[in-house]
Amino acid sequence: MSFADRMLPALTFESEIIDRLNRTGWRAWPFGQGQLPDDCRKQLGKFEDLSRRPTLLRWMPDILAIGDVVALIDAKTSRGNTPNYSLELSAIETANVYADQLYTPTFFVFEGWQVLTPRDARQRGRVGPDPAPGRGSGTPYVLVDKRWARPFDEFFPPVQVTT
Repeated sequence: MSFADRMLPALTFESEIIDRLNRTGWRAWPFGQGQLPDDCRKQLGKFEDLSRRPTLLRWMPDILAIGDVVALIDAKTSRGNTPNYSLELSAIETANVYADQLYTPTFFVFEGWQVLTPRDARQRGRVGPDPAPGRGSGTPYVLVDKRWARPFDEFFPPVQVTT
């Protein structure tokens, strides 16, 4: 499935997250790769450094939220009802960079309003099988049992608005 094919449900879910945050006192805005022009995304997809590593800019989180803390959210939609969440290893690595190097907590938010941290995903995930042709980006990923996710409101409780 192409990036463009995945964009509509992803953008819809991102908008739902932003709306929910804004209704509870958080301020939230679109962020990340989805804000870049198509040509820029294509160029980022081709880039590798001398060690053949892709630029992690391809996996920037989707939403910037400010409440009691500044946080980044990587919204995740899925195809089908499975017992696991699927996360690209590069998305986890990127989230870790934001959290550890830029001091900005980063979260994966899934449909059903469940949340995993990058640490949860790294510790609880297991390497997924090779994807079927045309499914996903084709990059390495992990599967994380859904029971490890926690409710959205645990991470993003309503914020008291001060005037």
